[in-house]
Amino acid sequence: MKLLCLNTWGCRVDTIFDYIQKNSDAEIICLQEVIEGGEKETERHEKTNSFEMISKLLPHHSGYFAKYIHGSHYGEEPKNFSFGISTFVKTSIKHSLYKNIELLDADKKWNDYSGRFAGGVAQAVTVGDFTIINVHGLWQDLVIEDTEAKIEESHTILRLANETAGKKIICGDFNLTQNTRPIKVLNDAFTNLIDARSISDTRGPLYKGTNRFADYVFVDSQIEVKLFEVPNVSISDHLPLVLEFK
Repeated sequence: MKLLCLNTWGCRVDTIFDYIQKNSDAEIICLQEVIEGGEKETERHEKTNSFEMISKLLPHHSGYFAKYIHGSHYGEEPKNFSFGISTFVKTSIKHSLYKNIELLDADKKWNDYSGRFAGGVAQAVTVGDFTIINVHGLWQDLVIEDTEAKIEESHTILRLANETAGKKIICGDFNLTQNTRPIKVLNDAFTNLIDARSISDTRGPLYKGTNRFADYVFVDSQIEVKLFEVPNVSISDHLPLVLEFK
């Protein structure tokens, strides 16, 4: 099977739709920063109906959507649309939504951080003998190192994985650099393909920051990896992650 994982950046770059359509052979497509239910653009030129637009490009896939915490994203409160993540699975394969979970108690006070949060959601979908967990990790005002909330988040993701059946893949935008405690929590239980395949960049040319890592794919010991690559395409401020496995 083939899995495509990509933070869409709100589909600000129109060529992203061509890329998704060209990769519609992927049985599983995991996307972050997807918006559902709108008609216009956000103040950052994100398309507020990107979930609907992508759904039309994938008529042979079922699409699942999960909102971010309180539906907000980087402080913008939508009125008629929702920010979130989505997972698309080919209808020819037996699949079902297992669970959407929030990765943060929005009312909790943290000792090391009091700023804005965004993201913070995971979606678990069963696909045949596999469980796919699509993640958009917490964004904390560009903090990409260890925080209490991010460490707790990784333990929450791990508990979700442990309660599901089948072979497991966890993928998405974790808003974390390498060698952090939250990533180590997942490394201890899964194989981190970014590390295992010596990937040097997941952000691509449209991202102007210095940290080149945010996106990861973790697989358990039952997954046989046939191919893993990170194509250098300018369709988002993140690069796509492509996994072929069985």
